[in-house]
Amino acid sequence: MLGALVCAAGPNARAESSPRKPVVLSGSAMNVGGLLTTSAEGALIELPSRARLRVAPNSSLRVFPVPQLLPLAPGARTWTWSFALQSGRVDVELPKAGRNAVLANMGKLSAIVTGGRAAFRVDGSEATTANIEGAVRSLVNEHWQTIPLGWTATLSKDDPNALAKPGLPAPILSSAQRMWLAANDTVGMHGFRWTRVPGAHGYELRVRRLADGKVLDQRRTENLEWNTPLTPVEPGKYAVALRSIDARGMESGWSSESELRVIGVLLPPGAYSTEQAIYLGVGQQVQFTNTAGLEMTYLGAGRYFPAAQSTGLYRGQKTVIGFRLPGTLDTAIARLEPRGIYADVQIGPQSAVWPRDPISIDIQLKSESGGEVPAFVQAVPTVTVGVEPVDVNFEQEGNTLHALVQPSTKPGPWILRVDVADQYGGPLGHDFLEIAAQPRKLAPPVQIIKPESAPATPPGRAVPVRDPAREPPVASRN
Repeated sequence: MLGALVCAAGPNARAESSPRKPVVLSGSAMNVGGLLTTSAEGALIELPSRARLRVAPNSSLRVFPVPQLLPLAPGARTWTWSFALQSGRVDVELPKAGRNAVLANMGKLSAIVTGGRAAFRVDGSEATTANIEGAVRSLVNEHWQTIPLGWTATLSKDDPNALAKPGLPAPILSSAQRMWLAANDTVGMHGFRWTRVPGAHGYELRVRRLADGKVLDQRRTENLEWNTPLTPVEPGKYAVALRSIDARGMESGWSSESELRVIGVLLPPGAYSTEQAIYLGVGQQVQFTNTAGLEMTYLGAGRYFPAAQSTGLYRGQKTVIGFRLPGTLDTAIARLEPRGIYADVQIGPQSAVWPRDPISIDIQLKSESGGEVPAFVQAVPTVTVGVEPVDVNFEQEGNTLHALVQPSTKPGPWILRVDVADQYGGPLGHDFLEIAAQPRKLAPPVQIIKPESAPATPPGRAVPVRDPAREPPVASRN
């Protein structure tokens, strides 16, 4: 009866004409005489019942343009959309709300999906139905059977009745890592390992966000581990599940989910982070988010205690912090290190005197580790003479600043000081120079002019007695 309904439904079984028809949401397919053949990218077809057909690449099928009312359950009949698969694979995703179904015809094997997800595959003379996550019944030789969750039914020469059989079991997650630190807003989770499943030709890993259930990543591999970072995710709670893939490409049911945790980092101004460490300035603290219910410890503390929301460098030195769920061994490591950026300040000449010499100031940002200085760090110098600030025009080239300070017109001696901070006010370095005043030119010394020699006193004449009071005054330039 069902075969007759599929092939040539009469007026009592055929649905009334509907304004909506199946539409292709993505991908492409070539239509030749009503037979759709997908390209190498496959196609996604949505039915008016909101059911979706994910057609694998290079598959051929016919999608019937109108639904049928079929007596699939007691009571009212069920609106059923149908397709006939000739080769390839189709995955059906049907919302469980409403009284709708999807009928798949694969020659002598037919199947009805009334909710959830099922997969159908035709390869030569073999036809397979798999209940991935739904409600599925199959029909062979007028015999109905319910396919349990995770089971498959394959029509072949060895099994002409396509009896349902258990599919492969899901692998078990064996890796201990369940927690990551998103030092740069997001992190790509990796390092997953699982047990081998006999008969499996591949495995699939799925990560979804627990807050809304959205699947964020889904990957396939033939290995027993996944070490490549997945799609980067923000701090939050996630869940990972695994399933096996058999030789026909049919998936098992998903394993039970394991919770994953991503810890966030909020940096103070001027701090920065890399994949290796979080770099803090003197006295700064970093805040960790999504740590509710976690424990933390410091390297060398010897014990765990409730996680604090913020912490800094222990005694200004490199600090290693570990986070974990109570009672577990998996630990997320946060490495805190001093920022180690400083300003090398050079002022000269050292023997400068004013007003003779202009003063040269050279500032270069450096890293104590010898690495690159982060591009966001800016040097902000402040120049003072005595206690008064001086407006200096600095020229910048890369991490180097240069300027000249002209002599002061105020009385000296002077002390010129240069203080360098970053754009957030964090100190980077300083230097100063004592400047002497140039000595003044001395006046010429006083020249004493001796009087010309007097003629000798004739013999017998008395020498006159000198009376200074009667002598005229002597003029002097000094």
